[in-house]
Amino acid sequence: MDPKRLNALVHDREAASYDDRFLISYDRGIGREVKRELSRAIGRPPRASRALDVACGTGYLAIGMASAGIADRVEACDLSVAMIERTRENAARAGAAVGLTAADAERLPYATDSFDLVVARGALHHLPDPLAALVEWRRVLRPGGTAVVLAEPTRSGERQVAAVVGLAVRAVEARARLARRAPDPSEAERKSWEIASMAANLRTFLPQEIAALAERAGFEVRSVGTASLAWILVLGLNYYLVGETRIARSRPARGAARVIAGGAAAFDRLVSDRVLPPAWRHTIRAVLR
Repeated sequence: MDPKRLNALVHDREAASYDDRFLISYDRGIGREVKRELSRAIGRPPRASRALDVACGTGYLAIGMASAGIADRVEACDLSVAMIERTRENAARAGAAVGLTAADAERLPYATDSFDLVVARGALHHLPDPLAALVEWRRVLRPGGTAVVLAEPTRSGERQVAAVVGLAVRAVEARARLARRAPDPSEAERKSWEIASMAANLRTFLPQEIAALAERAGFEVRSVGTASLAWILVLGLNYYLVGETRIARSRPARGAARVIAGGAAAFDRLVSDRVLPPAWRHTIRAVLR
């Protein structure tokens, strides 16, 4: 199947459960969270007249930027129509004004030099041609503007997440065998979609690969590095468990998972991102001009 078609189908299906699986909460704190994340990446609090969130998913960065007043106008786009609709619902719930467009990240429907801040979180690894996407992001960025690439998976990080989730898979399967559950007719279809979801992650990166692609696209690389370890492990485990067990989808479990994820993120800020070897960290972030 064409990878773009695959990604659109997978993300259309995941839109309804995406926020639970990735522990995203569109409450009063989202503006503070996004401002902190972008400030840490850029090195200063961000400010823009017009900002674009590419491949926005359910709207985390776009809604956070709008809620925090980072930009006078915030636009967001995604290939998945269901994700766009989910962003619309989340923005309304958060009271945030976000302009929404269904669009291909490699062929943006915006005029040249339209934005002075372009952000993309976990987007490039889903794209068949990340260079073409970066060329487009550079095209719509005004001279002197900033592009921020966040949460692209590293190879070592993916291996560590796979190991942790693999333990959870074995535990869930052992529990099902002990419980002697009757076969669920929908199980085969659900597992097929989980496999499709994994297939939609087209690649991993090294920091220098992101930097090389950005330079070929015409960017000046201001910084590129790795971030996060514990937080990504928690998210990977929660992503699997929410898809597999009713208990993980319950309100108490979601609340507990958010507390654990918050602690893991704090550990990363204070320890992992400062002390641990860069190769141990799980995501890449880059600041481009």
